[in-house]
Amino acid sequence: MSAVVRERCRALLPPGTEIRYLFPATAGSVVSFARKPFIVVVTAENVIMLECSWLSHDRPKAVQWTYNRGIRLGPVDTALDPTFTIDGTPFQTWDEYVPVIVAADAEVRDADFGPPDPLPDL
Repeated sequence: MSAVVRERCRALLPPGTEIRYLFPATAGSVVSFARKPFIVVVTAENVIMLECSWLSHDRPKAVQWTYNRGIRLGPVDTALDPTFTIDGTPFQTWDEYVPVIVAADAEVRDADFGPPDPLPDL
């Protein structure tokens, strides 16, 4: 996303917050007609969902939700349009932002992040 959008997002964040990743998403199912636009901001401490105007993905209005950085954004279902789920809410994004989600998840250093140990008794 552009530097202008990053600055608009930064204005809604606490002072001194460093934006690590930023990507647009819409809430709602793939077949839904009413889909609310958001910008997902990933910082070192949090994942912040910024609510956007219904008419534009690049004009955040307010902080909608804040999650602990340990939350996993993926896996991304790419069967139709790329979709992911946060706290039970499905979100859709664009193909070019899937690597951003994967990179953000790769930074999480939580013990439960990886797959289960196939040989736990060894």
